[in-house]
Amino acid sequence: MNKMIVWLDDRRISFHSDNEKFKLLKCDQKLISSPETKEELLENFRWFADEQRFTELVFISSTPKKIIDWFYKSFKVIKAAGGLIENNKKETLFIFRLGKWDLPKGKLEKGESIKEAAIRECEEECGISELKIKKSLSITYHMYEHKGAMVLKETFWFAMKSSFTGKLVPQTEEAIEKVIWAKQKDFKMIKANTYQNILEVIK
Repeated sequence: MNKMIVWLDDRRISFHSDNEKFKLLKCDQKLISSPETKEELLENFRWFADEQRFTELVFISSTPKKIIDWFYKSFKVIKAAGGLIENNKKETLFIFRLGKWDLPKGKLEKGESIKEAAIRECEEECGISELKIKKSLSITYHMYEHKGAMVLKETFWFAMKSSFTGKLVPQTEEAIEKVIWAKQKDFKMIKANTYQNILEVIK
């Protein structure tokens, strides 16, 4: 993997090859060229996490795979899976949780495959059934603090189809307030109040 985008809230950490001739477009981006050690990489990450005035940290290297591997292996990684679900009316399922529109997803359980976890989590969070996976979509990465340490969440996304026509039931114990089938006209409202990594998926 020569490229990777990690979200820290709505701020980006991106990794690129130096043959891309990457140019900074905004004054609130910070470019780091070829960190020589893992500690140098992590020092720059810690600086960025504290320096709220910058919206993106850009790492450029002739060996981007190595830099990405350093970063990935420096944090506890939590694997999760979720779905972008469409019904027979071409409507898309969204959940509303913690004041934002989101897609159903959750952590893998022990012994569970990624696809099994994606289907189970969607069923549990939305009260839906009759799910079929059509194809893999993307992998997103975001970071958050847990018990005083930064965690990297790696989420595997799948395009799914469902012929379910019953009542959708939000999993309230997971702080989900609403589950809806969104029409195309609803997407503007959803995109205005969702997470950047979710925008990556629905694009």
